[in-house]
Amino acid sequence: MKKKNQATVGLIAAIILLACACPVSGLPSLGVEATPYPTIPPIAPSTEAVVPSPTTEISPSENIPSGNVLYSDDFSTTSAELEDYSGDGGSAGTENGVYVIRSTADLWQWGKSQSEFEDVVIDVDATMISGPSNNNIGFGVFCRLTETEDGSVDGYMLAISGDGYYTIRVIVESNMSPLVDWTSSDVVNQGNVTNHIHATCNGSDLSLEVNGQVVATAVADPSAPTVGAIAFSAISFETDSRYAEVNFDNLVVSQP
Repeated sequence: MKKKNQATVGLIAAIILLACACPVSGLPSLGVEATPYPTIPPIAPSTEAVVPSPTTEISPSENIPSGNVLYSDDFSTTSAELEDYSGDGGSAGTENGVYVIRSTADLWQWGKSQSEFEDVVIDVDATMISGPSNNNIGFGVFCRLTETEDGSVDGYMLAISGDGYYTIRVIVESNMSPLVDWTSSDVVNQGNVTNHIHATCNGSDLSLEVNGQVVATAVADPSAPTVGAIAFSAISFETDSRYAEVNFDNLVVSQP
């Protein structure tokens, strides 16, 4: 399996202070290859080889949101928190009771929250709806997603793939690099099946649980942000089959 890592970003400047969320200041508006938002340079691609990484032996959360719930959404109505956009490279938005990310380019497409958070736990059900025949698409969540003054993008991505891999990656100045590289696991359901993602960004500790089992942990990069938006994302890694569609549902954002 070969996976590249590219991204375009869509951020809407806003501050919504939720109970127990970290106060932040406003950010400039960004776009995800779509009008009316301006375009941000894509995150530089990489072609790292897959490096095996053992599953971490830690007690799972059993899919129960921890701490105080800051925000939840079953997407039965259009989300007031997560952005809507549509452009040449893909789209994001609420449709038919789920939040849908579509990618049609060789760049990560995502939809982000208006609110920003410091320490956060993200619980969500993610279902691959469409992709290449070998299921080689990536999808997952971001935490601490921000834009710097020079227009570059920072944050963390905790993701899985339709062919049964997982990863934790850091983005610094629009360059994406692995903290835990793409690694195969039987815990990740393959194909058009729902996976429950439980992603934690808590201080310097990052962890990814899939379907109730911890698959990866990492230490936060000291040069990356400590506060930012959350987001859902998707991409196809196949050059001859670029279309990827993933549904996200039953979102719960809580404080660790």
